[in-house]
Amino acid sequence: MTGGAANARIVRDMYSPIASDYEEIWAPRLRPFALQLLDRLSLEDARRVLDLGCGVGKLLPDIEERAPSAFVVGSDLTHEMVRRADPRFGRVAMDGMRLAYADGSFDAVVSSFALFHFPDPPGALVGVRSAMRPGGRIGIAVWGTGEVFPAMTAWDEESDRIGVPPDPAAAGPGDGREQVDSPEKLRGVLERAGFSEASAESAEWHVEWDTGDFLEWRLRMGPSRRRLGQLDRDERERAVTALRDHVAALGPDALVHHDEVVLGTATA
Repeated sequence: MTGGAANARIVRDMYSPIASDYEEIWAPRLRPFALQLLDRLSLEDARRVLDLGCGVGKLLPDIEERAPSAFVVGSDLTHEMVRRADPRFGRVAMDGMRLAYADGSFDAVVSSFALFHFPDPPGALVGVRSAMRPGGRIGIAVWGTGEVFPAMTAWDEESDRIGVPPDPAAAGPGDGREQVDSPEKLRGVLERAGFSEASAESAEWHVEWDTGDFLEWRLRMGPSRRRLGQLDRDERERAVTALRDHVAALGPDALVHHDEVVLGTATA
C-alpha cells in the first residue's frame, strides 16, 4: 500500500466511526472560523463552489447563503461523514489527493480544517487549482502551533500512567500538518501550488470547557476514544473512572483551551 493510500485508509478509519459525534460535538466549534474564510472570498457572483473536506457538511448552507446562484458541492474522503450533509447540495466521497473534477469547474473553493490530513498539501493544491477557473478564490483554515490546554495534557499523561494503549493511528505514515501550521508555511504552500495573491494570518482559538463537555469530547472523539477503544469493557470502565476523577480534581483554568488557527486565501 502506498503512503497516500495508507494515509487515506487511516483518515477513513479515524472519522467513519465518529461521524455523528463529530456533527454534534466538533463541527459547531469549527464553523466560526470557516465563516471567516467565507467572508474573505466574495462569493456573491460565484456559480460553482466546492467545500473540500466538508466533513458532515455544516458549512454548505452558509456557502449557499453567500453564493445564492451557485451550485454548491461538498467533497470529503469519508463517506460516513459526507452522507450526513444536506442532500440539497452536491455530495461526493472523493480523495482530495486525486480529484476527479474537470479543469475550471469551480469559481471558489473553501477547505476548513482538512488540508493538514493530506500527506502532500502542495500536491493536493495543484489539483485543486486545476479544478478552479482562472481568477477563482480559495480559502483554507488549518491548525497552527499555539495549543495550550492543561486538561488535555493531564488526561494524556494519566492515560499513559494507567496503561491505556497508544493511539493506533499515531503509527501511520503521517500527514501534512507540519507543512501548513503557520501563516508563513501556508502562504508558501499556496504559492508553490501556483496560486497568486496568497495571504495568511493567525486567529485565536479560545474555548472554556466545562468538565462534562470536556469528558464527552475526550470519550467520544479523537485519539482518546481510539486509545480507550482497545480495552475490554472492564478495563475501559476502570480507565474512564480514573481519568474522570483526575480531570475533576483540576481547577477551572486547566479547562481553558487556547490554540491557533491559520486562515489563508489565494487566487487561482
